[in-house]
Amino acid sequence: MINVNMEKPVRPFTTREITRFETYRPLTLSAKEIYDEHAAGLPEAMSSPLYFQSLFGWNFASGNKYKIIGGYLCMVAHDTVQDDIFALPPIGLYRPDTFSEAIDAVYEEFAREGLRCVFNETPGFMLPYFSSLRRYDVHISHDEDWSDYMFTREDFMSGIYKRSSREAIRNFMSKFNPVVRDFSPADIDAAVSVTKRYYCRDRDCSDCLCGCEVEVVSRLAGAWGPLDLRGVLVEAGGEPIAFEIACFQKETMLFLSKKVRHGTRGLNEFLNAELMERFGAGCKYVNYSDDMGNSGLRFYKSKLGTHVLAHRNVVELRREARRDRG
Repeated sequence: MINVNMEKPVRPFTTREITRFETYRPLTLSAKEIYDEHAAGLPEAMSSPLYFQSLFGWNFASGNKYKIIGGYLCMVAHDTVQDDIFALPPIGLYRPDTFSEAIDAVYEEFAREGLRCVFNETPGFMLPYFSSLRRYDVHISHDEDWSDYMFTREDFMSGIYKRSSREAIRNFMSKFNPVVRDFSPADIDAAVSVTKRYYCRDRDCSDCLCGCEVEVVSRLAGAWGPLDLRGVLVEAGGEPIAFEIACFQKETMLFLSKKVRHGTRGLNEFLNAELMERFGAGCKYVNYSDDMGNSGLRFYKSKLGTHVLAHRNVVELRREARRDRG
């Protein structure tokens, strides 16, 4: 039996929460052009939750708002699952002087709201800019369980085509004679079906710490073209058994959403190979996202190939009273 409660509502903003950050606008699909314009100035791709596609996909559980400050796209988020309000690192062409001005403005808005000024999901290349800020104590931390798994394209492809993976793929193709095609918006029902049958089964909604995965895939498929997504759907025995969705930023390919039928040898390897061969030729790096503290998922991702863990840092700013007096 599929254990999923589709009627369970996400806790809405309270009246007070709606009125916070009144000068910020809700991050809707129409904001992607603004996002892309500012992301073009970044030296590297962002951490996985900061891709626009990810922000949009989870926007039902994390109320994201944005404001342009000093040439930077500045965002605040309200995690309605954990009931936490925080900032996201500014997106734009990083320069110490303009970065400091933008951070000052964000800090003042958090102070007016009576909130700690914390920037979540901060990629490593931004840390020197935060560390060099004057007038602040800068506290940086990370949780390794929520770090992104980063591969070069060559290392990821080597993992896909190592001997054991090739054998698993051949076994899967011989046994199941799969049909694979590019994912399209018309496949939304198939993706929802796969998610319910092979992900939601044996899970309670409360186990999904970040929000409903069915809702995420529905939002992604429903805005497929505007989000510039790529993906594949695999069928066997006349029914869908797996899908994988990816997007790109800079030279990095992000594996955004993936659901597979459990216990089918070679299906994971086959799915990754199809996605990379169809869409991964132009990328230099692969972001396989985090393991969400799941030991089984961590083991699987660590065996995919040579990789580094890209920490998604938490940066908390505290104003130094002694320097303010000076």
